Amino acid sequence: MPIITAAVLGDVKPICPRLDRPDYVAVAQPILAHERVNYVGEPIAAVIAETAAEAEDLAEQVTVEIAAEALVVTLDEALALGAPLVHDAAAQNTLIDAHLETPGIAAALAAAHQVVEFTFTSGRQAAVPLETRGAVAAFDPATGRVTLSASTQMPHLLRTGIADVLGTPESELRVIAPEVGGGFGQKMPLIPEYVVVVWAARRFACTIAWIEDRLENLTASFHARDQRLHLRGAFDADGRLLALEADVLCNVGAYSSFPVTCGVEPLMALADLPGPYRVPEYRARAQQHVPDGPLSRRVAPRHHRGDRAADGLRGRPARARYA
Repeated sequence: MPIITAAVLGDVKPICPRLDRPDYVAVAQPILAHERVNYVGEPIAAVIAETAAEAEDLAEQVTVEIAAEALVVTLDEALALGAPLVHDAAAQNTLIDAHLETPGIAAALAAAHQVVEFTFTSGRQAAVPLETRGAVAAFDPATGRVTLSASTQMPHLLRTGIADVLGTPESELRVIAPEVGGGFGQKMPLIPEYVVVVWAARRFACTIAWIEDRLENLTASFHARDQRLHLRGAFDADGRLLALEADVLCNVGAYSSFPVTCGVEPLMALADLPGPYRVPEYRARAQQHVPDGPLSRRVAPRHHRGDRAADGLRGRPARARYA
């Protein structure tokens, strides 16, 4: 039975999503790990057998020797002086460092009757859809095309991404998204397993299936949140908000995700923090860091800051006023 490793895949390119920003660092995710494993559950090898049970038995015979390295798991560990780099190209383990500032922010802070500041943290979250990720790639010997049926939220971009890393025309791959049992964003990105099943279907001219189990989903699928936001609100004597300042730190995990990249989380946080409220002046810095672990996406909650700000306005009305 075939055992596929990075060496067997040959010239298959890594997944390397782009974001046209000068402050973004592009990092490549190998289809199968080689030389270094960057998170728990990262695919290292693929075993192909006639049945799932046979594949499981064969996989248990595969031995992988991994030399231990210093762990970089949390934001603080990633930001520590002299912390090991997850990617050599990402200085200080930072993949994006975005800034936004309105012209009058400094004056508003200086004129404030009171400045209230506090820190929010949002824990890492797993989507846990009812249906885990899975794919079936069927090779058609008459046309040489592969049809991929996948539990995906982006069939068209999935076709584009897989064709790109395999170096084949998009016309040679058809992607079908049947009824999907939950996604919540977790099933949007391109994952290495989908590339492997399409590659294997072409190589062995057959049908290849891969279905993720629940433990694999909880361990190694795309996670979300894991943010720390330090906020400063400047208020006048009537408790009216004059300015908001935010420092946003996000844990992206080991790699960036195709197609949205890791930038979706800090950039959405930076843009969305004011929400529906009137914020005359605003300054924010959003950074995405790369501790070891699966990827994260999405934006942390922002709706409790008004009550927290009101708590800090001693002697003022019970609610902070945004308009």
